[in-house]
Amino acid sequence: MIKRGLELHRLNTHTENRVQTAALRLTSHAFKYGGHIGTHLIVGGVDVKGPQLIECSSDGNMYSNAYHTTGSGSLAAMAILETYYREGMEKEDAIKLVVAAIEAGVYHDLGSGSNVDVCVIMRGKVEMYRNLKHDNSKVFSKPGGYAFRADRIKVLEEVRQKVVVTEGAAMDLMDLS
Repeated sequence: MIKRGLELHRLNTHTENRVQTAALRLTSHAFKYGGHIGTHLIVGGVDVKGPQLIECSSDGNMYSNAYHTTGSGSLAAMAILETYYREGMEKEDAIKLVVAAIEAGVYHDLGSGSNVDVCVIMRGKVEMYRNLKHDNSKVFSKPGGYAFRADRIKVLEEVRQKVVVTEGAAMDLMDLS
């Protein structure tokens, strides 16, 4: 819905959309629902104002900063970003910093995942680095997969055979008054 609205806005104004316009539309929509939409997003892009990151929260607020974190591991990731971020970083240094921040979030929070993906947004192009690191890989796995004996998986069939549904009169309900 937001994507279609932004496309119509772009066609009507004959200009590229601003990052703040996209963030404002998202937060306006989330605000209508009073925080009941699980919208915790970081909107990023490059427009006439330069590179921008805007955090859109589910209560309809938006915050602009040089770096943002969100999710269950965000406190550990924010600690790394606050400690090592500096203005004018080279691309390689920035990617290393983001990887370190994501790893901190993964290792210090049980609810976080295991892979590190990095997205570099530049004017006119986006570079995605998928599975840049994945330290929590499965150490032991059976080469042929797992097979279970047929006599161990008959439980559902036994339950289905024991349940009998009959058509008939409605149940009598006791009067508790």
